[in-house]
Amino acid sequence: MRTRKPMSKLAPALALAALLGGCASSGAPGGSNSRGNPNLITQEQITELESLDVYAIVQRLRPRWLQVRGMSSVQGPAQIAIIVDSVRQPGSVEVLRSMRGLDVRELRFLNARDATTRYGTDMTAGAIEVFTRR
Repeated sequence: MRTRKPMSKLAPALALAALLGGCASSGAPGGSNSRGNPNLITQEQITELESLDVYAIVQRLRPRWLQVRGMSSVQGPAQIAIIVDSVRQPGSVEVLRSMRGLDVRELRFLNARDATTRYGTDMTAGAIEVFTRR
């Protein structure tokens, strides 16, 4: 006479398989859809608007990036830092108005914590990284 294995042993294996299947990547590079990433503007998106300046591109695609977050300091209100090809630019987001969308490959927003970790202090409002096509 043949005995059956209890279902209680099969249930944990099925639960594990379902969990691992739910964590699988969508197949996109990096496991995420760049159009859905609120902290990234890709070259493909920029190409659609390349006749605009970079400020206008950000304003149209990710207007929240231009909203100042963070606390004011003794030196004045917090400002979003602009980093172009890993070099911090003097001034505010107005620097983006002088840049052509045609020259930009990618834009990223870094929150205050990530910007401070990567570029040092005085990043209380975060940073916009600009990567050019050079």
